[in-house]
Amino acid sequence: AFLLPLIACASCAVSAEGRFVPTGQMPDKEKAAECKAKGNAAFQAKDFSEAIKHFSEAITHDPTDHVFFSNRSACYASLEQYDKALEDGSECVRLKPDWAKGYTRKGLAEFFLSKYDDAIDTYKAGLKLAPEDAVLKEGLKKASDAKYGVGGAGAGAGGAGGGLFGGFNPAALASAAAKNPKIKEYMQDKDLMQKVQMLMQLGGSNQAMGQQMLMQVMNQDPRILEVVMAMQGIDVNTMSPEEMGAGSKEEYKPPPRKEEPKKEEPPPDNRTPEQKEADEFKTKGNELYKKKQFQEALEMYDKAIEKEPNDLTYYNNKCAVWIEMGPQHYDEVLACLQDKIDRRYEINSACPGGAAFEKVAKVYSRMASVYEKRKEFDKAIEMYNKSLMEDNNRFTRNALRELERTKEKYEKEAYLDPAKAEEHREKGNEFFKEKKYVEAKAEYDEAVKRNPKDAKLYSNRAAALTKLLAYPDALKDLDECLKLDPSFVKAYSRKGAAHFFMKEYHKALQAYDKGLALDPESKECKEGKEQVLAKISETSRSKEVDEEQIQHAMADPEIQNILHDPQISMFLRQMQENPAEAQKAMAADVKLQEAVSKLMAAGIIRTG
Repeated sequence: AFLLPLIACASCAVSAEGRFVPTGQMPDKEKAAECKAKGNAAFQAKDFSEAIKHFSEAITHDPTDHVFFSNRSACYASLEQYDKALEDGSECVRLKPDWAKGYTRKGLAEFFLSKYDDAIDTYKAGLKLAPEDAVLKEGLKKASDAKYGVGGAGAGAGGAGGGLFGGFNPAALASAAAKNPKIKEYMQDKDLMQKVQMLMQLGGSNQAMGQQMLMQVMNQDPRILEVVMAMQGIDVNTMSPEEMGAGSKEEYKPPPRKEEPKKEEPPPDNRTPEQKEADEFKTKGNELYKKKQFQEALEMYDKAIEKEPNDLTYYNNKCAVWIEMGPQHYDEVLACLQDKIDRRYEINSACPGGAAFEKVAKVYSRMASVYEKRKEFDKAIEMYNKSLMEDNNRFTRNALRELERTKEKYEKEAYLDPAKAEEHREKGNEFFKEKKYVEAKAEYDEAVKRNPKDAKLYSNRAAALTKLLAYPDALKDLDECLKLDPSFVKAYSRKGAAHFFMKEYHKALQAYDKGLALDPESKECKEGKEQVLAKISETSRSKEVDEEQIQHAMADPEIQNILHDPQISMFLRQMQENPAEAQKAMAADVKLQEAVSKLMAAGIIRTG
């Protein structure tokens, strides 16, 4: 699903800026079709920028056609302009929310922008429309793997950072060959596979060169593109004629093979006649389930169970229908599935494989989904862990992680209570006045949990932390406070005090100045700034070097950037060699004056 930037579409559509601006005119489908044809030709020539212009013009003639936005999104993705690809993918989904392919465009762009949560949601929405769509399934898999840091996943692995060249992957190719006889045939061509391997190795070390080389060899042998697509998890049989560039004048015809490959014999079907009939009923039930014809689906699953009562799959599918029919069936689902788990060994004896580990794992996962819907998260987590004991697979692991995140979010939201937060704040204030700072912090902690959007709670807790000499923690709270309310003057005064006690005088000055910019009459900021200036003057005249102050200063990225500035380096050398000239240079340069002031406040430059 992640090679789409290259294959894109053969029916794209845009404006001179590459963005659509509604004109209010009636759609002109004839002109739009002409522009689309020009865009197709440009795309087949691999001139994506030119294709975008034509597709944009098509959109100006007919902004109601979702296909134009879908195709233009693919073109932008081909140029790795994923932000624009996302805009067009989103517009495509908005215009045609029941078109599954639009979700592949949107999800692809979100993946390469590292918006993995958004991509997962997009692919899941698409799969609701097309549950068997291979591109959507692969997209969801890669986005989930990237989100949880699975090795080889993410936009940097064959994605935005690594482009299309994530290395030659024989396992992925073998998997594709098992599904597609054409790919299997290509793999028997040693010359072709050597070209593919060389191309992937080249692209891995130099993406730009690999991209250019791929464009060249595609024109000579389109089979190379199909093989690379297969390694990316895309089944070429699922691509539309437009996406594969069908209709081009020159189509590659592979040379006839001398020997026809031997066809593998399908594995023997050892099912009993009853099991075959049961599977037929199950297939019909699955189709009815997808159409949301739940009552009819239940009838089919009941017939399957009647034919083969010793297979957990049929019961599990039946329970899936009950879950969709509403909460009134949840108890029935849990009772049914628990009964089958209790009888798993009996079932497996009557029908070998009827209660296999994988099937039992799916039953536990189904039970977990019921508990999750009931907000019984601990029980749901228990069911997922039992499922993993039966079959430790990636999908269940991801589901468990998602559930744990959902539980954490739910518990935080359920704990919110602004009224109780205010009660804890008032208790904290009373403890603070009594100089019981530990108790005050504990009350402020509880207040923050109850209402994490209240800026003053972080400021109050920072005051308690400052009294407890926990200056770094106090600064974290003050940063959060100012993020919530940038106009909170008292937060700046407390931030200045924390920096002062940490001997970061240059940062203390910045904090007090920001507070005074909001309220020039702030007593705390005025007095704090005066105290800092007095301390800077004292330390700069002192003959003793404060090592703690210097350590804090050298750990500050801003001070490091100033010291690595060539102009500052020259000035510092000039201060030693020719102080008079250095003073003149500083007087004529405001930037230099600001830098020297910060270095003096940090204790790097001394006047004594």
